[in-house]
Amino acid sequence: MPAELHGMVCGMAVNGSPEFVVAELVALAGAEALADEEALGIFITEALDQLYDQEMSFSPLIPDDDEAMATRVEAISDWSGGFLAGFAAGLNAARDELPLDVQEIIRDLAALSGMDSADYSDEEGLESEEVEENEASLMEIYEYIRVSVVLIMALMDEHQAQQAAE
Repeated sequence: MPAELHGMVCGMAVNGSPEFVVAELVALAGAEALADEEALGIFITEALDQLYDQEMSFSPLIPDDDEAMATRVEAISDWSGGFLAGFAAGLNAARDELPLDVQEIIRDLAALSGMDSADYSDEEGLESEEVEENEASLMEIYEYIRVSVVLIMALMDEHQAQQAAE
């Protein structure tokens, strides 16, 4: 759930809405999942601080490399699904009105949200070369998500500015 919630927060933060509305996040994730208001506030603040950091330190909340590959794949899937839900929650434009690059990234994240961790659960049964290839692929996916979220934020800010100017 932390990966999915982090994805929701990030999606809501970059969808072009003028402000982050915690009540919308609670409605999206469910009040029972977010019962600790203080912890939720800290979680949101830290996620947004990292997202808006000028040093581009943003990173999706995915377990480290020392976790099992299946666990990391599941977290990537959950994070991507959460991001899509958060992005759509406050979006005030139709998908086909979004910048083309944003549409492409959304399609990619939708595909990532469907990744099946069961495909990665048998690490011991793989040759070391296959494990290395899977690790390299996961690293590429992680970097793609990291860079894409920052790109979406910039593109949506530009999109909002253009909409306001019309």
